[in-house]
Amino acid sequence: MTMFRKILGGAVLVAAAGIAHGATDYPSGYTKCAKEGSTCSFSGTRSVAYGKSGTFVYATLTGPITCQGSLFPSINVGTPRYCSYSNSGSSSSSSSSTSSSSTSSSSTSSSSTSSSSSSSGGITGATCSSTGSQSITATVRVTSGTYDGGCRTYNPSGALGDGSQDEGQDPAFRVENGATLRNAILGNNGVDGVHFYNGGNLTNFRWTNVGEDAFTVKSSGTVNVSGVTGVDGEDKFGQVNAASTVNLSNCIVDDVAKLFRQNGGTTFQINLFVDRCRLSNFGEGIFRTDSSSSTARITNSQLRNTGSMCIGPWRSCTGSGNTSF
Repeated sequence: MTMFRKILGGAVLVAAAGIAHGATDYPSGYTKCAKEGSTCSFSGTRSVAYGKSGTFVYATLTGPITCQGSLFPSINVGTPRYCSYSNSGSSSSSSSSTSSSSTSSSSTSSSSTSSSSSSSGGITGATCSSTGSQSITATVRVTSGTYDGGCRTYNPSGALGDGSQDEGQDPAFRVENGATLRNAILGNNGVDGVHFYNGGNLTNFRWTNVGEDAFTVKSSGTVNVSGVTGVDGEDKFGQVNAASTVNLSNCIVDDVAKLFRQNGGTTFQINLFVDRCRLSNFGEGIFRTDSSSSTARITNSQLRNTGSMCIGPWRSCTGSGNTSF
């Protein structure tokens, strides 16, 4: 009987430990939404935690997102990791911190890298300083995983285009199937920027001279762009050519015609979410569409000389928490 009690007691302790461990895969007050690599579905802008076993980093993001490390500060915890979102909308002052907790104590420490600057509460844009240059004569394709540019400046050759408004130019980078491009600078010949196919992620990226467009969504998916800076563009910053959700956060964009344009004459639905961006000197406006089914929202951003916020028959086009500077 004594041995039976020991075995039974051990089983109870193991079960309890399992329950406790599961609970620590998301912080108190957060809803666990996705394993790394999967879609975390929530609406609006919220504080999102990433990690497991009581250790997390945080970012303020607009949902839905793909749960992956490129959207967050670095974290020293094994895989698989999980995403969870706060049960109430977050403000732009949400921290990007690493927290380790147990049943009896908790601690918080700052953690950030150049590839995660977009997770901070402020507006920094891209933070890369060039570590050297690299010439490219063909589009760099990122088909899976993460391509880290090492903060190099990529200089496209004339074979890709000349950075004008010619619609036939090739992109410098092509991101596919939810892959991630991070830590890179596009040189003075911006060609057609970055193309996205079937969703993808772009973080800590700088356009020194926006070409035809900074980036274009070429096929349906969720695109997350964070911690970016783009200047000197004659037309759009972002072009959307397919039914998609695009999340743009922590950006600095100056001297373009408009921030986003849905492909002219199309009626498919796109959903645009912009948070914590500094926008200035726009020739036309922030959002433009010809579709009455599309939505756009801008929050917690700084605006100066940006023209009309909403151009076209948007189903919903709103803003909140924005200020002039």
